[in-house]
Amino acid sequence: MLLARKLTPAEIRWSQRNMAVCFEGDFDWDKAAEEAPSAAEDPKAEHWGAFFPGEETPGASLVMNLFSARFDGHSVPMAGVGGVATLPPYRRGGAIRSLFQASLKDLRSQGYVLSALYPFSTAFYRQFGYENGPLFHRLTLPLRDLRSLPNVGGRVRQLFPGDSLDPLLQVYNACYESCNLSVVRTVYDPDLDLKKLFAQRRSIFLWEDEQGTPGAFLIGGRDGDVLSCNPLFSGRNALLFRDARALTGLLKFVATAFIANFDAIRFSVPAHIPVFDLLPEAASMQCTTLHDGMLRVVNVEKALELCACRQEGCVTLQVEDSTLPENTGTYRVSFHPGGPNRVQRVDDPPQILLPVGAFSALLLGVHAAEDLPWLPGVQVFRSEGLEALFYRKPCYVLDLF
Repeated sequence: MLLARKLTPAEIRWSQRNMAVCFEGDFDWDKAAEEAPSAAEDPKAEHWGAFFPGEETPGASLVMNLFSARFDGHSVPMAGVGGVATLPPYRRGGAIRSLFQASLKDLRSQGYVLSALYPFSTAFYRQFGYENGPLFHRLTLPLRDLRSLPNVGGRVRQLFPGDSLDPLLQVYNACYESCNLSVVRTVYDPDLDLKKLFAQRRSIFLWEDEQGTPGAFLIGGRDGDVLSCNPLFSGRNALLFRDARALTGLLKFVATAFIANFDAIRFSVPAHIPVFDLLPEAASMQCTTLHDGMLRVVNVEKALELCACRQEGCVTLQVEDSTLPENTGTYRVSFHPGGPNRVQRVDDPPQILLPVGAFSALLLGVHAAEDLPWLPGVQVFRSEGLEALFYRKPCYVLDLF
Protein backbone atom coordinates (compact mmCIF):
# COMPACT_ATOMS: atom_id res chain seq x y z
CA MET A 1 0.00 0.00 0.00
CA LEU A 2 1.28 3.46 -0.88
CA LEU A 3 2.39 5.74 1.98
CA ALA A 4 2.36 9.49 1.27
CA ARG A 5 3.95 11.68 3.92
CA LYS A 6 5.96 14.83 4.52
CA LEU A 7 9.69 14.34 4.11
CA THR A 8 12.14 15.18 6.86
CA PRO A 9 14.93 17.69 6.13
CA ALA A 10 17.38 14.80 5.72
CA GLU A 11 15.06 13.14 3.19
CA ILE A 12 14.60 16.18 0.96
CA ARG A 13 17.50 14.97 -1.16
CA TRP A 14 15.25 12.22 -2.49
CA SER A 15 12.78 14.81 -3.71
CA GLN A 16 15.68 16.65 -5.35
CA ARG A 17 16.83 13.39 -6.93
CA ASN A 18 13.38 12.72 -8.35
CA MET A 19 13.20 16.20 -9.84
CA ALA A 20 16.66 15.82 -11.40
CA VAL A 21 15.61 12.56 -13.06
CA CYS A 22 12.21 13.77 -14.31
CA PHE A 23 13.27 17.26 -15.38
CA GLU A 24 16.71 16.21 -16.65
CA GLY A 25 18.53 18.42 -14.17
CA ASP A 26 21.73 18.13 -12.15
CA PHE A 27 22.02 16.25 -8.88
CA ASP A 28 25.22 15.85 -6.87
CA TRP A 29 24.66 12.55 -5.08
CA ASP A 30 27.72 12.74 -2.81
CA LYS A 31 27.13 16.36 -1.81
CA ALA A 32 23.46 15.70 -1.03
CA ALA A 33 24.36 12.70 1.15
CA GLU A 34 27.04 14.73 2.97
CA GLU A 35 24.66 17.62 3.72
CA ALA A 36 21.64 15.48 4.67
CA PRO A 37 22.46 14.94 8.40
CA SER A 38 22.69 18.70 9.04
CA ALA A 39 19.80 19.76 6.79
CA ALA A 40 17.39 22.24 8.39
CA GLU A 41 13.65 22.69 8.04
CA ASP A 42 12.71 24.98 5.16
CA PRO A 43 10.04 27.43 6.37
CA LYS A 44 9.07 28.29 2.80
CA ALA A 45 8.51 24.79 1.40
CA GLU A 46 7.22 21.35 2.34
CA HIS A 47 8.53 18.31 0.47
CA TRP A 48 6.26 15.28 0.21
CA GLY A 49 7.11 11.74 -0.85
CA ALA A 50 5.12 8.65 -1.87
CA PHE A 51 6.69 5.41 -0.71
CA PHE A 52 5.87 2.14 -2.43
CA PRO A 53 5.81 -1.14 -0.45
CA GLY A 54 9.29 -2.34 0.41
CA GLU A 55 11.00 0.88 -0.77
CA GLU A 56 13.08 3.08 1.56
CA THR A 57 13.08 6.14 -0.71
CA PRO A 58 10.07 7.81 -2.36
CA GLY A 59 9.22 6.80 -5.90
CA ALA A 60 7.33 10.08 -6.36
CA SER A 61 7.44 13.50 -4.74
CA LEU A 62 6.16 17.06 -4.88
CA VAL A 63 6.91 20.38 -3.22
CA MET A 64 4.38 22.70 -1.60
CA ASN A 65 5.89 26.20 -1.73
CA LEU A 66 4.36 28.31 1.02
CA PHE A 67 3.18 31.89 0.48
CA SER A 68 0.74 34.51 1.65
CA ALA A 69 -1.47 35.66 -1.22
CA ARG A 70 -4.18 38.24 -1.75
CA PHE A 71 -7.82 37.24 -1.89
CA ASP A 72 -10.66 39.79 -1.99
CA GLY A 73 -8.90 42.25 0.31
CA HIS A 74 -7.43 39.63 2.63
CA SER A 75 -4.01 38.02 2.95
CA VAL A 76 -4.40 34.23 3.10
CA PRO A 77 -2.03 31.25 3.11
CA MET A 78 -1.48 29.80 -0.39
CA ALA A 79 0.59 26.80 -1.51
CA GLY A 80 2.28 26.79 -4.91
CA VAL A 81 2.80 23.26 -6.15
CA GLY A 82 6.10 22.46 -7.82
CA GLY A 83 8.54 19.63 -8.39
CA VAL A 84 5.83 17.04 -9.16
CA ALA A 85 7.96 14.05 -10.15
CA THR A 86 7.51 10.28 -10.40
CA LEU A 87 10.45 8.02 -11.21
CA PRO A 88 9.75 6.02 -14.41
CA PRO A 89 9.37 2.57 -12.75
CA TYR A 90 6.60 3.92 -10.50
CA ARG A 91 4.50 5.86 -12.98
CA ARG A 92 0.75 5.26 -13.33
CA GLY A 93 0.67 3.68 -9.89
CA GLY A 94 -1.44 6.32 -8.14
CA ALA A 95 1.50 8.01 -6.40
CA ILE A 96 0.67 11.58 -7.40
CA ARG A 97 -2.96 11.18 -6.40
CA SER A 98 -1.91 9.95 -2.96
CA LEU A 99 0.49 12.90 -2.62
CA PHE A 100 -2.17 15.47 -3.47
CA GLN A 101 -4.70 13.90 -1.14
CA ALA A 102 -2.27 13.82 1.78
CA SER A 103 -0.59 17.19 1.23
CA LEU A 104 -3.79 19.17 0.53
CA LYS A 105 -5.48 17.66 3.59
CA ASP A 106 -2.49 18.69 5.69
CA LEU A 107 -2.52 22.20 4.24
CA ARG A 108 -6.22 22.56 4.99
CA SER A 109 -5.62 21.54 8.60
CA GLN A 110 -2.96 24.27 8.81
CA GLY A 111 -5.39 26.94 7.62
CA TYR A 112 -4.41 27.20 3.96
CA VAL A 113 -7.09 28.65 1.71
CA LEU A 114 -5.65 28.54 -1.83
CA SER A 115 -3.28 26.55 -4.02
CA ALA A 116 -1.89 27.11 -7.52
CA LEU A 117 0.40 25.34 -9.98
CA TYR A 118 1.77 25.43 -13.52
CA PRO A 119 0.62 22.29 -15.35
CA PHE A 120 2.19 20.11 -17.98
CA SER A 121 -1.36 18.88 -18.63
CA THR A 122 -4.64 20.60 -17.76
CA ALA A 123 -6.58 17.32 -17.76
CA PHE A 124 -4.09 15.69 -15.40
CA TYR A 125 -4.42 18.33 -12.68
CA ARG A 126 -8.16 18.79 -13.08
CA GLN A 127 -8.57 15.36 -11.49
CA PHE A 128 -7.10 16.86 -8.29
CA GLY A 129 -9.52 19.80 -8.23
CA TYR A 130 -7.44 22.40 -10.06
CA GLU A 131 -8.93 24.59 -12.77
CA ASN A 132 -7.48 26.93 -15.37
CA GLY A 133 -6.33 30.23 -13.94
CA PRO A 134 -6.77 33.71 -15.41
CA LEU A 135 -5.71 34.56 -18.93
CA PHE A 136 -2.71 36.70 -19.78
CA HIS A 137 -1.34 38.09 -23.03
CA ARG A 138 2.24 37.51 -24.17
CA LEU A 139 3.00 40.44 -26.47
CA THR A 140 5.78 40.98 -28.98
CA LEU A 141 5.90 44.62 -30.11
CA PRO A 142 8.16 45.83 -32.95
CA LEU A 143 10.17 48.81 -31.73
CA ARG A 144 9.55 50.68 -35.00
CA ASP A 145 5.82 50.76 -34.14
CA LEU A 146 6.49 52.17 -30.69
CA ARG A 147 8.46 55.22 -31.84
CA SER A 148 5.23 57.16 -32.41
CA LEU A 149 4.07 56.75 -28.80
CA PRO A 150 3.63 60.16 -27.18
CA ASN A 151 6.22 61.70 -24.88
CA VAL A 152 4.70 61.54 -21.40
CA GLY A 153 7.56 63.00 -19.36
CA GLY A 154 9.18 61.40 -16.35
CA ARG A 155 12.60 59.81 -16.59
CA VAL A 156 14.20 56.39 -16.95
CA ARG A 157 17.27 55.28 -15.07
CA GLN A 158 19.22 52.05 -15.14
CA LEU A 159 19.87 50.22 -11.87
CA PHE A 160 23.45 49.21 -11.06
CA PRO A 161 25.16 47.50 -8.10
CA GLY A 162 24.64 49.61 -5.01
CA ASP A 163 21.23 50.91 -6.10
CA SER A 164 18.16 50.10 -4.05
CA LEU A 165 15.68 47.53 -5.35
CA ASP A 166 12.88 49.00 -3.21
CA PRO A 167 11.34 50.80 -6.22
CA LEU A 168 10.66 47.41 -7.83
CA LEU A 169 8.66 46.32 -4.80
CA GLN A 170 6.74 49.61 -4.85
CA VAL A 171 5.72 49.05 -8.48
CA TYR A 172 4.83 45.40 -7.83
CA ASN A 173 2.60 46.33 -4.90
CA ALA A 174 0.91 49.09 -6.87
CA CYS A 175 0.21 46.63 -9.71
CA TYR A 176 -1.06 43.74 -7.61
CA GLU A 177 -2.39 45.14 -4.32
CA SER A 178 -5.99 44.40 -5.44
CA CYS A 179 -5.23 41.30 -7.50
CA ASN A 180 -6.38 37.89 -6.29
CA LEU A 181 -3.68 35.18 -6.09
CA SER A 182 -0.84 37.72 -6.16
CA VAL A 183 1.81 36.78 -3.60
CA VAL A 184 2.49 39.20 -0.75
CA ARG A 185 6.19 40.11 -1.01
CA THR A 186 8.57 41.85 1.39
CA VAL A 187 11.21 42.22 -1.34
CA TYR A 188 10.57 42.14 -5.07
CA ASP A 189 12.81 39.12 -5.75
CA PRO A 190 15.21 37.75 -3.10
CA ASP A 191 17.28 36.07 -5.82
CA LEU A 192 17.79 39.26 -7.81
CA ASP A 193 21.44 40.32 -7.46
CA LEU A 194 22.49 43.49 -9.27
CA LYS A 195 26.13 42.33 -9.22
CA LYS A 196 25.24 39.27 -11.29
CA LEU A 197 23.26 41.05 -14.00
CA PHE A 198 26.28 41.68 -16.22
CA ALA A 199 27.23 38.00 -16.25
CA GLN A 200 23.59 37.10 -16.93
CA ARG A 201 23.40 39.69 -19.73
CA ARG A 202 20.34 41.25 -18.15
CA SER A 203 19.46 44.86 -17.37
CA ILE A 204 16.97 46.75 -15.19
CA PHE A 205 15.40 50.04 -16.26
CA LEU A 206 13.06 52.03 -14.01
CA TRP A 207 10.60 54.75 -15.09
CA GLU A 208 9.80 57.44 -12.50
CA ASP A 209 7.50 60.46 -12.68
CA GLU A 210 8.58 64.06 -12.01
CA GLN A 211 8.25 63.55 -8.25
CA GLY A 212 10.49 60.48 -8.36
CA THR A 213 7.64 58.02 -7.80
CA PRO A 214 8.43 54.64 -9.39
CA GLY A 215 5.84 53.79 -12.04
CA ALA A 216 7.23 51.00 -14.22
CA PHE A 217 10.29 48.83 -14.68
CA LEU A 218 11.63 46.14 -16.93
CA ILE A 219 14.08 43.36 -16.23
CA GLY A 220 15.16 41.92 -19.54
CA GLY A 221 17.79 40.34 -21.72
CA ARG A 222 18.45 39.37 -25.29
CA ASP A 223 16.58 36.55 -27.02
CA GLY A 224 17.82 36.78 -30.56
CA ASP A 225 16.66 40.16 -31.83
CA VAL A 226 14.07 40.53 -29.06
CA LEU A 227 14.39 42.27 -25.70
CA SER A 228 12.70 39.59 -23.61
CA CYS A 229 11.02 40.61 -20.36
CA ASN A 230 8.97 37.48 -19.75
CA PRO A 231 8.98 35.81 -16.32
CA LEU A 232 10.17 32.28 -17.11
CA PHE A 233 11.77 29.50 -15.07
CA SER A 234 14.91 29.93 -17.17
CA GLY A 235 15.08 33.65 -16.34
CA ARG A 236 12.77 35.62 -14.05
CA ASN A 237 12.51 38.77 -16.11
CA ALA A 238 9.49 41.08 -15.99
CA LEU A 239 7.84 44.27 -17.20
CA LEU A 240 5.49 45.83 -14.66
CA PHE A 241 3.65 49.13 -14.74
CA ARG A 242 1.20 50.82 -12.39
CA ASP A 243 -0.74 52.84 -14.98
CA ALA A 244 -1.01 53.84 -18.65
CA ARG A 245 1.40 56.75 -18.39
CA ALA A 246 4.12 54.63 -16.81
CA LEU A 247 3.84 51.92 -19.47
CA THR A 248 3.89 54.49 -22.27
CA GLY A 249 6.93 56.22 -20.81
CA LEU A 250 8.86 52.98 -20.44
CA LEU A 251 8.01 51.70 -23.94
CA LYS A 252 8.83 55.08 -25.48
CA PHE A 253 12.24 54.88 -23.83
CA VAL A 254 12.81 51.34 -25.14
CA ALA A 255 11.90 52.34 -28.68
CA THR A 256 14.19 55.39 -28.56
CA ALA A 257 17.16 53.81 -26.80
CA PHE A 258 17.21 50.34 -28.34
CA ILE A 259 15.99 50.71 -31.92
CA ALA A 260 19.53 49.90 -33.09
CA ASN A 261 19.93 46.93 -30.73
CA PHE A 262 16.64 45.04 -30.95
CA ASP A 263 13.79 44.54 -33.41
CA ALA A 264 11.11 44.03 -30.75
CA ILE A 265 10.26 43.80 -27.06
CA ARG A 266 8.36 40.88 -25.52
CA PHE A 267 6.49 40.94 -22.22
CA SER A 268 3.35 39.59 -20.53
CA VAL A 269 0.25 41.42 -19.31
CA PRO A 270 -2.69 40.07 -17.25
CA ALA A 271 -5.82 39.93 -19.42
CA HIS A 272 -7.82 42.17 -17.06
CA ILE A 273 -5.65 45.15 -18.12
CA PRO A 274 -6.94 46.66 -21.43
CA VAL A 275 -3.41 47.23 -22.68
CA PHE A 276 -4.35 47.09 -26.38
CA ASP A 277 -5.98 50.51 -26.12
CA LEU A 278 -2.61 51.94 -25.06
CA LEU A 279 -0.80 50.65 -28.15
CA PRO A 280 -2.62 52.03 -31.21
CA GLU A 281 0.56 52.12 -33.29
CA ALA A 282 1.55 48.49 -32.69
CA ALA A 283 0.23 47.38 -36.08
CA SER A 284 2.58 44.41 -36.27
CA MET A 285 2.05 43.26 -32.69
CA GLN A 286 2.04 39.52 -32.02
CA CYS A 287 -0.16 38.29 -29.18
CA THR A 288 -0.43 34.85 -27.62
CA THR A 289 -3.10 34.37 -24.95
CA LEU A 290 -2.38 31.75 -22.29
CA HIS A 291 -3.67 30.60 -18.92
CA ASP A 292 -1.71 31.72 -15.86
CA GLY A 293 -1.42 28.21 -14.47
CA MET A 294 -4.19 26.48 -12.55
CA LEU A 295 -5.76 27.13 -9.16
CA ARG A 296 -7.99 25.64 -6.52
CA VAL A 297 -9.55 26.49 -3.18
CA VAL A 298 -8.19 24.35 -0.34
CA ASN A 299 -10.83 25.32 2.23
CA VAL A 300 -14.25 26.02 0.69
CA GLU A 301 -15.93 27.23 3.90
CA LYS A 302 -13.12 29.65 4.74
CA ALA A 303 -13.02 31.02 1.17
CA LEU A 304 -16.79 31.65 1.27
CA GLU A 305 -16.43 33.48 4.57
CA LEU A 306 -13.75 35.79 3.14
CA CYS A 307 -15.04 36.42 -0.40
CA ALA A 308 -16.32 39.86 -1.34
CA CYS A 309 -19.95 39.72 -2.44
CA ARG A 310 -21.97 42.30 -4.30
CA GLN A 311 -25.34 43.51 -3.07
CA GLU A 312 -27.21 41.69 -0.32
CA GLY A 313 -28.49 38.17 -0.58
CA CYS A 314 -28.32 34.48 0.17
CA VAL A 315 -27.06 31.66 -2.07
CA THR A 316 -27.08 27.91 -1.49
CA LEU A 317 -24.49 25.93 -3.39
CA GLN A 318 -23.16 22.38 -3.40
CA VAL A 319 -19.46 21.70 -3.92
CA GLU A 320 -17.97 18.32 -4.82
CA ASP A 321 -14.30 17.64 -4.07
CA SER A 322 -13.04 14.07 -4.52
CA THR A 323 -9.47 14.95 -3.52
CA LEU A 324 -10.45 16.79 -0.35
CA PRO A 325 -13.76 15.22 0.77
CA GLU A 326 -13.76 17.62 3.74
CA ASN A 327 -14.88 20.31 1.27
CA THR A 328 -17.76 18.32 -0.18
CA GLY A 329 -21.12 19.58 1.00
CA THR A 330 -23.91 22.11 0.61
CA TYR A 331 -23.29 25.65 1.86
CA ARG A 332 -25.69 28.50 2.51
CA VAL A 333 -23.92 31.85 2.17
CA SER A 334 -25.65 34.98 3.52
CA PHE A 335 -24.03 38.31 2.71
CA HIS A 336 -24.47 42.06 2.67
CA PRO A 337 -22.06 44.87 1.67
CA GLY A 338 -19.75 45.98 4.46
CA GLY A 339 -20.46 43.01 6.71
CA PRO A 340 -18.99 39.52 7.16
CA ASN A 341 -20.40 36.61 5.24
CA ARG A 342 -22.28 33.98 7.18
CA VAL A 343 -21.60 30.43 5.96
CA GLN A 344 -23.50 27.33 7.12
CA ARG A 345 -23.47 23.72 6.04
CA VAL A 346 -27.05 22.71 5.30
CA ASP A 347 -29.13 19.86 3.89
CA ASP A 348 -31.26 22.16 1.73
CA PRO A 349 -31.60 21.66 -2.04
CA PRO A 350 -28.80 23.68 -3.70
CA GLN A 351 -29.23 26.35 -6.35
CA ILE A 352 -26.10 25.14 -8.10
CA LEU A 353 -23.83 22.07 -8.13
CA LEU A 354 -20.13 22.77 -8.70
CA PRO A 355 -16.95 20.70 -8.96
CA VAL A 356 -14.38 22.33 -6.69
CA GLY A 357 -12.30 23.49 -9.67
CA ALA A 358 -15.15 25.43 -11.26
CA PHE A 359 -16.12 26.80 -7.85
CA SER A 360 -12.54 28.00 -7.33
CA ALA A 361 -12.28 29.75 -10.70
CA LEU A 362 -15.63 31.46 -10.12
CA LEU A 363 -14.95 32.61 -6.57
CA LEU A 364 -11.48 33.98 -7.40
CA GLY A 365 -12.89 35.95 -10.30
CA VAL A 366 -11.51 34.09 -13.31
CA HIS A 367 -15.10 33.47 -14.43
CA ALA A 368 -18.45 35.12 -13.74
CA ALA A 369 -22.03 33.90 -13.39
CA GLU A 370 -22.68 34.44 -17.09
CA ASP A 371 -19.99 31.84 -17.87
CA LEU A 372 -21.78 29.05 -16.00
CA PRO A 373 -23.23 27.38 -19.14
CA TRP A 374 -19.67 26.88 -20.42
CA LEU A 375 -18.06 25.39 -17.31
CA PRO A 376 -17.73 21.57 -17.25
CA GLY A 377 -19.58 19.70 -14.53
CA VAL A 378 -21.68 22.65 -13.36
CA GLN A 379 -25.44 22.25 -12.91
CA VAL A 380 -27.62 25.32 -12.26
CA PHE A 381 -31.07 24.76 -10.74
CA ARG A 382 -31.88 28.37 -9.75
CA SER A 383 -29.73 31.31 -10.78
CA GLU A 384 -31.04 34.05 -8.44
CA GLY A 385 -28.22 35.83 -6.61
CA LEU A 386 -25.34 33.94 -8.20
CA GLU A 387 -24.09 37.10 -9.93
CA ALA A 388 -23.48 38.67 -6.52
CA LEU A 389 -21.12 35.83 -5.58
CA PHE A 390 -19.51 35.04 -8.93
CA TYR A 391 -18.18 38.01 -10.89
CA ARG A 392 -14.92 38.90 -12.63
CA LYS A 393 -12.06 40.26 -10.54
CA PRO A 394 -8.39 41.05 -11.22
CA CYS A 395 -6.62 37.73 -10.72
CA TYR A 396 -2.99 36.88 -11.47
CA VAL A 397 0.05 35.25 -9.86
CA LEU A 398 3.49 36.38 -11.00
CA ASP A 399 5.50 33.98 -8.85
CA LEU A 400 6.87 30.75 -10.29
CA PHE A 401 7.00 27.50 -8.32
